[in-house]
Amino acid sequence: MLCAAEQQPVRPLSTDRPDQTESAHTVPKGWFQVESNLISFTRSRQAGERSDDTSFCDFIFKYGITHNTDLQIGWAPRLLHRSEDAESVLIGENSGSGDLYLRMKTSLVGNDEGPYALALLPWTKAPTATQGLGNQRWEYGLTINQELDIGGGWELGSSIFLSMAVTDHQTRYFEPAFTIAIGRDLTEKLGFYVETYQGYLTDEGRYWQSSLDGGFTYLVTSNLKFDVGANWYYNAQEAINPFVGVSFRF
Repeated sequence: MLCAAEQQPVRPLSTDRPDQTESAHTVPKGWFQVESNLISFTRSRQAGERSDDTSFCDFIFKYGITHNTDLQIGWAPRLLHRSEDAESVLIGENSGSGDLYLRMKTSLVGNDEGPYALALLPWTKAPTATQGLGNQRWEYGLTINQELDIGGGWELGSSIFLSMAVTDHQTRYFEPAFTIAIGRDLTEKLGFYVETYQGYLTDEGRYWQSSLDGGFTYLVTSNLKFDVGANWYYNAQEAINPFVGVSFRF
């Protein structure tokens, strides 16, 4: 019996990480793909308090069910949370696992060729997180992902996030957000990207959350890629989020 790689040509490895912009391409039919933060650390400040959140080996596991559609499961098996007040006194500490995300991506245009690609990604979040690490409510939404080859080795990507989220006070609200990312391969294996995220969130009131992101990717083989980067949230709830990750398929 021939393996999936021997049956037909396979499109290049395309991942939803490391940037916040989702890929507009799907996992090839019959292939499995794993995308994971080996470690992700976030330090945030708000109203004089500091919070540190660490995630180990959170992942998205994907399977290509058709040529243009894949199914995805995302989960964070190990989360650590720690918060301190303005005098650096510990006011909260928790650990456990995160929520479960169920997703399905379908390519509408450009999955195999062409300068433009478009995909839709509906998703739902099941409230499986350890108490204190989630809001214990179901959430759902739709992400619209686009990619455009703008020439000279540069690619432009964008995601529009349309989510029904829940606040800490258990109030459901509409949370729109979008990203714009631009990237380029520096060599056959090394690439980089820069990105901005803009989201209209709710806490005690409505506010814009913005970030400036950047990072590097390194393609070890056609089916294995490492990445390193950071997301800097520079207004509203200020935060810095460095991470190291890996993606592979088989």
